[in-house]
Amino acid sequence: MRLAQVLDVLQELHRASGHPEIAAVERFGADSVPGGPSPAGLRVRYATGSEAYLWGAIWPGETPLPVPEALPPPSRRASRAAVFAAWLLDAARPGAFRAWDLVALPDLGPAGERGRVPLGLRITCSDGTASLLRATAAGGPTAEPDTEPYPDYRLPAR
Repeated sequence: MRLAQVLDVLQELHRASGHPEIAAVERFGADSVPGGPSPAGLRVRYATGSEAYLWGAIWPGETPLPVPEALPPPSRRASRAAVFAAWLLDAARPGAFRAWDLVALPDLGPAGERGRVPLGLRITCSDGTASLLRATAAGGPTAEPDTEPYPDYRLPAR
């Protein structure tokens, strides 16, 4: 399965999620495989103006993590995006994917937590191919809160 197809599935899940903080979900980049000069990915724009990106990457040494029951706060936008994507996959269980893992990546994360925070997803497709999506983020015009702004949000039933 190609990276573009993996991104198609995630884009649809994000759009269908109905999460009140998500203002837009768009694709970016032109590469068909990870590691090129124009990484392909998914851009999630939030009502606050900040953005998170899930993009095809090559990053050896990932560590699988359990999916937490609570989202990281918006102030940790990249980790929040990775965990939310894992929640969407766990709820939808798309047939195109055989498995997925929330992962930490070596040398990434806040000081003192490097290599131990969720900053990516390893997705194994039903055809046996696998993709690593790295999560990154960009801040908006205002600071993000350290508390959950949408405690009543629930994933839609499938």
